[in-house]
Amino acid sequence: MKANPSQMRTFLVLCDAGSIAGAARRLGLSAPAVSKQLAALEGSLEVSLLERSTRRMVLTPAGQLFRRHATETLRLLDERESRCLSLMRGEPSGTLRVVAARWLGETCLVPRLDDFLKVCPGVELQLELAERFPDMEREEIDLIFGMSMPGSNGMVRRTLGMTAYWLCAAPDYLARHGVPETPDQLAGHRLIGHSERPMEPVLLRDGRQVEMRPMLRLNDTKAMITAARQGLGIAWLHHYMVCEAVAGGELCRLLSDWERPPLDLSLFYRASGRGLPSLRHFIDFAVAACQLPALEPDR
Repeated sequence: MKANPSQMRTFLVLCDAGSIAGAARRLGLSAPAVSKQLAALEGSLEVSLLERSTRRMVLTPAGQLFRRHATETLRLLDERESRCLSLMRGEPSGTLRVVAARWLGETCLVPRLDDFLKVCPGVELQLELAERFPDMEREEIDLIFGMSMPGSNGMVRRTLGMTAYWLCAAPDYLARHGVPETPDQLAGHRLIGHSERPMEPVLLRDGRQVEMRPMLRLNDTKAMITAARQGLGIAWLHHYMVCEAVAGGELCRLLSDWERPPLDLSLFYRASGRGLPSLRHFIDFAVAACQLPALEPDR
């Protein structure tokens, strides 16, 4: 026999209360009823979960392991129950897990989150701002926002706009090291890359590739831009991150005639969740919030 949710909840309350009597008061049950549930749970698992003494109760190693298991199991059970109710009622509720590209999350989503939360007050939003490619299935993520990455089976993609990578450097750096006129000349320059992602070759419009070998790797795009502004080297970044700095003369755009074609910037969500009211509302919110600066008309 396996442990049932009622037994798990009683066990977790018992762990928090520290005694049979304390758990009984919290649950509104008699002490013998709590003892009976604990005995039934230990019997079904065929293991002792608690060491009892006259003064206190201590979790056994098996009890510590089962406590973590029960906590996660009940969390998932409550979440799925909430999602089922949300689907049946058509009301947004439950937990929504979103991973957003840090730059776009900070500039597009966070300043406007109140718009979403007002419409969906019953939703618990867990928003992670990250500079990595997450594993949607393994991490049980509902939506990934603002990334350019390949999709996979079970994922639905929705395009937010177009982006392009720009090579940029500060005027001071270029005055000291010269302006590269061809992609091959990048080999003689100091390059700034992102430490969380392998530095892909610069893919050129004519199909050629130039290897990028950074002398400085950072795990944050804002730090990369700061380093470029300080004249530490040439950075390769999305146009929407640096277009204002380029327009203001803080950074210079390099080798624009050699840039690869623009690529889609998208959000991704699991096909199995497309009917969730909370997910539908967040997709509408995210699409409206993501206003990317336009690429040049002649690109």
